[in-house]
Amino acid sequence: MTEITEQQKEEMIALRRWFHAHPEICFEEHETAAKIREELDKLDIPWQSVGTGTVAVIEGKKEGAVIGLRADIDALRITEKNEVSYRSQNEGAMHACGHDAHTAALLGAARILKEQQDQLEGTVKLIFQPAEEIGRGAQTIVDSGLIDDVNFFFGIHVRSLEEVGLMEISKGAVMGGANSLKIFLQGKSAHGGRPHLGIDTITCGAQIVQGLQNVVSREISAHESAVISVGMFHGGTAENIVAGETTIKGTIRVLSDTVREQIADAAVRLVKGIAAANRVSVKVESEFETPILKNSELLYDTVKQAGIQVAGAEKIIPAQPDLGTEDFSAYSQIAPSFFVFVGAGGSYPHHHERFDLDENVLPIAAAMHVAFVSQCSKIKAS
Repeated sequence: MTEITEQQKEEMIALRRWFHAHPEICFEEHETAAKIREELDKLDIPWQSVGTGTVAVIEGKKEGAVIGLRADIDALRITEKNEVSYRSQNEGAMHACGHDAHTAALLGAARILKEQQDQLEGTVKLIFQPAEEIGRGAQTIVDSGLIDDVNFFFGIHVRSLEEVGLMEISKGAVMGGANSLKIFLQGKSAHGGRPHLGIDTITCGAQIVQGLQNVVSREISAHESAVISVGMFHGGTAENIVAGETTIKGTIRVLSDTVREQIADAAVRLVKGIAAANRVSVKVESEFETPILKNSELLYDTVKQAGIQVAGAEKIIPAQPDLGTEDFSAYSQIAPSFFVFVGAGGSYPHHHERFDLDENVLPIAAAMHVAFVSQCSKIKAS
């Protein structure tokens, strides 16, 4: 394993707890960004801002590739229920996905890489990215032009409920792409005791929600991965009034662009058909949101060797494709990219109000960043 001193570990834990106690939601990470930049200044690492995002640069003394290491910094709109000393101090916001750990680990890696600057081959760009949770932050970094010269990108996501230090490493599709699903139903209000005088959008909406599940089970091959989840259903104004308007919102997730097109078309067709059968006017939208996250085949051996260096071969397992999304996929527009999942223990899943993790994952994640940089010296820059 790339050596992490006890002092470095304690520093990362302290940083992680600070970020956990001061969570900020997408594009509002002002205090978080200030803390990151303060730490970079302490390390004498120059940086540039991209809104609440930060791109820092460590230039090695030897020639080599330009490598981008990324951490996401935003939190979720969740009220934390953990009773810990580092509990969220910002009501209604919580680091319930591990981004606090990602940020602390990358700062830990930054310290090590800075210490190794004289031996460093190439340049490392440290990317502290906002707004991953809404799938828009990575593109702001891409659009800034600050990472146009990067040859390889690398990112880590901690994974709760898994053994600390277990590493999921696979090439190809590892996380889903998403389309939005927005349905606006317009009917006619009436007295709840005389529903025949109205056009009920709630009963129509209920049929739509149920029918959408048939798209996946009856129109998509069982060999493909896809899901339609409805997360919002708003209709009606009172218990005794037939609802004249209802809004339904959800998400479509896929691991294939062919399936993305197929499922979106089928969902729109089904919604319009059910609405017509219920005499309801409908507007339905399904728009592209995030690309499928595909790990570069070119980088697979490099990342696997880094994982073995850090954790040992027995800790390396294939990544199970996940229909969660990750806007890290945006970086592949520029250069080959690779995303690794690292087990972080804990008793609750991501996005849960009691999510927490085993902080022993921090030195492992930091070491993995450093090991990737070291292994990349063996690849001829593209």
